[in-house]
Amino acid sequence: MKIVQIITGLEDGGAEHTLYKICKYDKFNEHIVISLKGSGKYFSLLSDLGVKVYLLNIDSFSISKFFFLIKLLKSLRPDLVQTWLVHSDFIGGFAARLAGVKNIIWNIRYSNLKFGKVKTKTILIIKLLAKISFFIPKYIIVVSKRAKKYYAFNGYDKNKLIYIPNGYDLSILKPNKTKKINFRKKIKIKKNFFLIGKIARYDPKKDHQNLLNALSIMKLKNLNVVCILVGNSIDKNNKILMDEIKRLKLSKYVKLLGQMDNTYEVMNALDINILSSSYGEGFPNVVAESMACGTPCVVTDVGDASLIVGKTGWIVPPNNPRKLAKFLELAINQIGKKNWSKKCKKVRLRVEKKFDISNMIILYNKLWSKVCKKN
Repeated sequence: MKIVQIITGLEDGGAEHTLYKICKYDKFNEHIVISLKGSGKYFSLLSDLGVKVYLLNIDSFSISKFFFLIKLLKSLRPDLVQTWLVHSDFIGGFAARLAGVKNIIWNIRYSNLKFGKVKTKTILIIKLLAKISFFIPKYIIVVSKRAKKYYAFNGYDKNKLIYIPNGYDLSILKPNKTKKINFRKKIKIKKNFFLIGKIARYDPKKDHQNLLNALSIMKLKNLNVVCILVGNSIDKNNKILMDEIKRLKLSKYVKLLGQMDNTYEVMNALDINILSSSYGEGFPNVVAESMACGTPCVVTDVGDASLIVGKTGWIVPPNNPRKLAKFLELAINQIGKKNWSKKCKKVRLRVEKKFDISNMIILYNKLWSKVCKKN
């Protein structure tokens, strides 16, 4: 089966990462990727897999580029087109239909959208997609159960919404004591200190401010803890973050490490991983990936974060730094205690049972086969 995957861009993100994993681990089909924008982190990674990638370099909507996309799809003659993220669902969905492609699947990653925080254009596209969901796609994949409810409530064809959770290569993502020790040495963490942290790009919905406010409430002097922040634009050049850290008197306790390629080492090094997002999450990869490394998580109740951690972690309401501080202190006080190693094993076991990469690939293949057999 020839499947064309159309995605908005190939920068570092959850949708892009999942698309990459599909191309890497699905051995049954031929995948071709079209990026509406330019290249990014995943362009070279996909190319290394031998996947053909087309870059349209669309910065703003262009009639000529739209017709080029239609022409390209006609020449590729795919059995199925799968689009990723709302802009690609809209542009790619229409282009595929005009190219004569009958089998179209949308892929939605958000669990909800906070009005006033999302661009007006994006909101308008989402509302329009609800209207055309009844005749453009055969199915609409959602990455979280919360998203399925959200989009059904907001007018999408509920009969087409299919839940497929993300999956992970657990032969790569696994506990590694050597990585843990080496990374802590590298960033100069004392042996008697606990290490907590957040791995996320600088983005309003990731709500770093929520975490900083929580840390300012906690009695950090008595906890022997250091918090690291890792991600794109999370460095000393971020004046807003630096000013907040100084204002809240957290300079001794918070380290900004910026973008790092070895995030799995970071996840192994952490005693506790933190998700402090306030909205916009679907199926937060960083939570499941950290758990696969045996790292317990404290998460805000956004997207399917609570479903991922289950009873193995701590779940707090979003936008509530006092509650976040309370549960962080509770979690930190359990590190190294009698049942801590058992907890870390349970964390890993939950991901093994529910979110293995093979399960995700099977679910995608079942849906693709179902769609193509209908014709």
